[in-house]
Amino acid sequence: MSEQAPPHLHQPRTYTACVRNETSASQTLREITTYSAEETIAFGRTLAEWLAPPKLVLLRGDLGAGKTTLVKGIAAAFRAAEEDDVTSPTFTLVHEYRGPRVNLFHIDLYRIDTPRELDTLALDDLRSSDSILLVEWGEKFPRFVRERDVEIVLERVGENERRIQVKSR
Repeated sequence: MSEQAPPHLHQPRTYTACVRNETSASQTLREITTYSAEETIAFGRTLAEWLAPPKLVLLRGDLGAGKTTLVKGIAAAFRAAEEDDVTSPTFTLVHEYRGPRVNLFHIDLYRIDTPRELDTLALDDLRSSDSILLVEWGEKFPRFVRERDVEIVLERVGENERRIQVKSR
């Protein structure tokens, strides 16, 4: 008995958007399912047009959902870093990637628990007309939920499959 290939292997891999008109406080601008880390990176590259600075972007998703993988594509699109140079800021908390017209700050608040600890990072000092703050675990602090310009939600659907939603405020 032959095993059939998953449906996504028979479909051309495109990065088209599902655009929805919603009346809620948060509007889904793009929604896509990727089937590999390479596709998640490629989708990240397409987001540069939506993320013109200055922006505060919340990256939401469980551990291993692909947040840093997506940032690889975003950083590459802005020529701020090569994909292989982008790593998780879990222990350093903030990674800075400087591009010719954009400074990206990849921030991980997983280990930050209190507003006082958050204040020691001086994240407000990173905000400028040419900066994009990509904040993982920012939903832990109501301030970031209020101030965000864009929210990107990554959901692990399978071993390599990710559902990604890009929402505006």
